Amino acid sequence: MKKIVFFLALTISFISCKNEHEMNVEATITGLRKGTVYLQKVQDSALINLDSIVVNGQDNFTLSTIVENPELFYIYIDKLDGNEYNDRITFFGEKGEIKLFTHLEKINSDVKITGSKNHRIYTEYQNSLKKVNTALAKANIEFIQAQMKNDEERMVILDEKINKLIRSKYTRSIQFALNHKRSSVAAYIGAREIEEANIVYLDSIYNGLSKKAKNTIYGHELEQAIKNRKKS
Repeated sequence: MKKIVFFLALTISFISCKNEHEMNVEATITGLRKGTVYLQKVQDSALINLDSIVVNGQDNFTLSTIVENPELFYIYIDKLDGNEYNDRITFFGEKGEIKLFTHLEKINSDVKITGSKNHRIYTEYQNSLKKVNTALAKANIEFIQAQMKNDEERMVILDEKINKLIRSKYTRSIQFALNHKRSSVAAYIGAREIEEANIVYLDSIYNGLSKKAKNTIYGHELEQAIKNRKKS
């Protein structure tokens, strides 16, 4: 009898722990008729599937996984519509209930995600870089065109422009991370977006992180990057 009680207590404890760290993504993707939708993340430099669902006419579905700390996740849509291009939605996930709304034709332009404080900050960060990223993409295309034409004078001008835009992007990213330095998004920016920035800024970002943000994969990466930079 004691063994049964112990087993039941252990099972309840496991379920309770699982629910405590579970992320449920309640998604609505109108216009998606048939296909498979995957919840993914990067682990050990590889993209892995965490959950999936076969869609056959329904607009609403739920994908779930266990989340220890906030990090980037992806919703990948493998469509069965004859189109060779599939879609992937990037979002900053965390434990709890997250709601996602979009239309199949607007996945790259109109996605609404609620329930994740970190995703709200991540979206704000992406929006702060929108103009400089657009200008950078345009300048890179123009540089390639100048290369094809062997226009060295134009290439020099564009190279200077690209370098200036990259510096501007770094400056904006550093400033954003410093303004939100307690967040997991700041840890992500420091570890993945501006890892070559001045060590003074990286130190300031890391030291300002909350304990929770320091325990994310990005917090650990940033800490290690700072140690490596100080050794060299």
